[in-house]
Amino acid sequence: MKSFFSALFLGLAFMGFAQEETQEKDKAVSVDYYFGIGLATQKYDLNTKLRESNVAQLKTTYPQLNIGMNIFGEKFSGDGEMGFFFSKDDNATTETKNIGFDAKFRVHYNVLVKEKIALTTGLSIGAFANTVAISSRGNSVDLDDLNPANNSGLIELRNEIFYAGPSVSFYLFNKSKVALRANVGYEIPFTNGKWKSDYASINNTVKEIGNNRLVFGITIM
Repeated sequence: MKSFFSALFLGLAFMGFAQEETQEKDKAVSVDYYFGIGLATQKYDLNTKLRESNVAQLKTTYPQLNIGMNIFGEKFSGDGEMGFFFSKDDNATTETKNIGFDAKFRVHYNVLVKEKIALTTGLSIGAFANTVAISSRGNSVDLDDLNPANNSGLIELRNEIFYAGPSVSFYLFNKSKVALRANVGYEIPFTNGKWKSDYASINNTVKEIGNNRLVFGITIM
């Protein structure tokens, strides 16, 4: 988790510096803040363990909320982005929640730039963190008895993954006051994404390396 927040801090510093350098859209380099929605799909190897234990599994396709800052120059463009998502699934006896955060940076070459449209492609790098809570349905806690030995029914796990991969962006109304951008990326992890816990030792853990993500996003700038 420390490495994830380090990447986030460096990204915010980069975004702040870029904003000071270029602030107006009529300059050669334009800077815009944006927000948007996205959709990601990926496989979780942890789901094999959950299925074998008859526990509700993690959703493999989920929506995401994104905010960030986009920089667009004559030949190159890029952006720094933070994303957030929440997903939940349950069965007759259990419930599984997943909260995720990611920070990513894209560096693109501007393949096509026209008055109203633009097409760019390049590399995306970033960090992704999951926090998973697995609980029994109807679980309750007695505040008059907070001894952990007398309360059960909840497991919390987390993992962090660094990834890189190709991405493509399409801009509409590129030089207008309000622009739209669609982005597609294929993210390949290069760290193991091992599941850990802050509250217990983990035996027979699972690694998520090899489980690539396909992401799609639409942003308003």
